[in-house]
Amino acid sequence: MYFFQSANLVISQAMLFKNIIGQSELRQRLIDSAKNGKVSHAQLFLAPLGHGGLPLALAFSQYLNCENRGDEDSCGKCPSCVKAQKLIHPDIHFSFPFPKVDKKELCDEFIKDWREAVLENPYLDLLTWMTRFEAENKQPNIPIKECHNILHKLSLKAFESPYKVVILWLPEYLGKEGNSLLKMLEEPPDRTVFLFVAESSDLVLPTILSRMQITKIPHIEYGLLATVLQEKFELNEDEAYRLATLSNGNYVEAARQAQHALGDLSELFVQWFGLCFPSQQTRSLEIYSWIEKFATIGRENQKSFLKYALHFLREALFIQATEKKSQVLTQSENELALRLIQGAGYNTLDALYKQINEAHFHAERNAHPKMLLMSLTLKAASLLKQNQVTLA
Repeated sequence: MYFFQSANLVISQAMLFKNIIGQSELRQRLIDSAKNGKVSHAQLFLAPLGHGGLPLALAFSQYLNCENRGDEDSCGKCPSCVKAQKLIHPDIHFSFPFPKVDKKELCDEFIKDWREAVLENPYLDLLTWMTRFEAENKQPNIPIKECHNILHKLSLKAFESPYKVVILWLPEYLGKEGNSLLKMLEEPPDRTVFLFVAESSDLVLPTILSRMQITKIPHIEYGLLATVLQEKFELNEDEAYRLATLSNGNYVEAARQAQHALGDLSELFVQWFGLCFPSQQTRSLEIYSWIEKFATIGRENQKSFLKYALHFLREALFIQATEKKSQVLTQSENELALRLIQGAGYNTLDALYKQINEAHFHAERNAHPKMLLMSLTLKAASLLKQNQVTLA
């Protein structure tokens, strides 16, 4: 059984636009809005994990208040930029979800941890943030007192810069208490900018969404991400590109996988796949034992396994459709895919893909791992048996 650890993802000086991975078109659009004085006062960056929503918000807030703006970036050297890069600028405020620990009720009480976490990794994810407090299993939220604190801060005049900025990370964790911000979102003080960074619009209050200018942030271009992975993790070109495609342009996921051998995922998938085949005379005890071990590796690692399975099947479908070798699978993975498609038609592979995709959907929503994997294994075994698929 294999264990994967969270990646330590460090991008130096990510508060500068030039150090954000990709997103060049969006960066230029934000810069132009500031130069033209047409900055929307309420913006929501809709950025799935690893696409760079938080780094963009940080870079934009720094650019807005830079004393010597350039055509493509903030100067990085003026007093305003120096403070912004240290996350201590008095006119740039942060709000974020946090766990119930030590009776703390305001983000200001977590600000030291927040600065450390973001400076370590501007591409921060919620699991990494919650792990700092050993609170992975606790529900984070942004409580009503924090909303009132935001309103209080914005009622004050700017200390030293043109813009007052509020960066609110993961508004999905604003409950109905978030409605207390609506009037401020509609009629903010002059030169006040809200930058909300969300991963899923479905989980944001509709009343909040309706008052925001929404910018969808696409995944990072594979070639650009591969270049970053090569430099940071000393990977060869093929391996870096493979990770970029496997993660679907998600820097967090790609970097996490770069820190451990993809062969681990591949071998783990082969083990599970073998248990699904009727030709193996499926053994209930062996399946149960495998799932018991799998349940201990942690939710993020379980999701990584399911993502890998989806990646493998996508490439198998590509091979079947084009009759060409996959450029992102290894030699052994290509051989396994060829053996699979020789015995399975498109419909079977597509049905299996849908089953795994559904399992990943439920894993994202904290389904019980043992029940999830047992159900998936039995469904896959039934599908393969029904279609008389073998690995011969």
